[in-house]
Amino acid sequence: MAVACGGVATSTDSSAPASPSNTATLQILRHVRTAPGPIGITAAFGSIWVVNSEFREHDRGSVTRLDPTNGTVLATVRVGGVPLEVTAAAGSVWVSNSADASVSRIDPRTNAVAATIHVCDAPEGLAGTPGSVWVVCEDDDVVGRIDPATDRMVETVEVGLSPRFALSAFGGLWVSNFVEGSVSRIDPLAGKVVATIEVESGPQLMVATPDGVWVSNTDAPAVQRIDRRSNAVVATLEDAGTTPDGLVEFDGALWVASDSGPQLHRIDPTDVTVEGPWSIADQGTISANQLLIAIDGTFWIPLFDQGEIVQVEPPASAP
Repeated sequence: MAVACGGVATSTDSSAPASPSNTATLQILRHVRTAPGPIGITAAFGSIWVVNSEFREHDRGSVTRLDPTNGTVLATVRVGGVPLEVTAAAGSVWVSNSADASVSRIDPRTNAVAATIHVCDAPEGLAGTPGSVWVVCEDDDVVGRIDPATDRMVETVEVGLSPRFALSAFGGLWVSNFVEGSVSRIDPLAGKVVATIEVESGPQLMVATPDGVWVSNTDAPAVQRIDRRSNAVVATLEDAGTTPDGLVEFDGALWVASDSGPQLHRIDPTDVTVEGPWSIADQGTISANQLLIAIDGTFWIPLFDQGEIVQVEPPASAP
């Protein structure tokens, strides 16, 4: 069974990294209970969609749909075994089920699974490009292309060792290869890798800004910027958390969620400086993806061990 970050184990013992003495704790505006093991998250169709891996509780996982204006749970949709990631594309919500080698397609009008698509082994990251949905399959070292018109995987593209996540940006598909320490850039129309960019150890989540693609490297730890024109790493930051993972662009800055805590750091992409950390909660070190999204001027962050998603207001300045 493939799981994110090489295992969704948790640790709260004394070996967990200590928080810096100057860490500020952000006030949580809202707590929303989900099913066990919330991990993936996205905003689409006026709602927030949270993937609940539930591997400790049930054979199948679920997706919680909630209203970002008041935190009301609108629906709980059963999907496959150990779901990990979620994205919106082609008028639907797509969820990767790592234990089932499948992808669930959810119709946002009915909150029901409209199709279950067999893909490749250990599917995780998802991304949409025009006319296609791409799924990253960690155990097969490939990315599969799903045709939304037929709900079938119609081709695969070989990438690096243990790929994890995908990003659609600048007319291409970017895939982080965790074990290989690289990012593959794919031409989605040609269906082939056009560049392989060496990065630091353990690349995971990625986000696009106007000047390029940022990638979090959990094992290094480091956050790096790849220039979209040269396909080369042009900046490396080693002070954005002990295990940087989730990334989001908000209000002209890049925000990094670390698995330790979790905590937030703020990167100014103009002068490439780091502020923080700000603590969100006290979960120790979590070997799972701490993802975050920005919506309506606030952040929403899944707390894996606590079985909830929390809403926090972005801090105004460094602690």
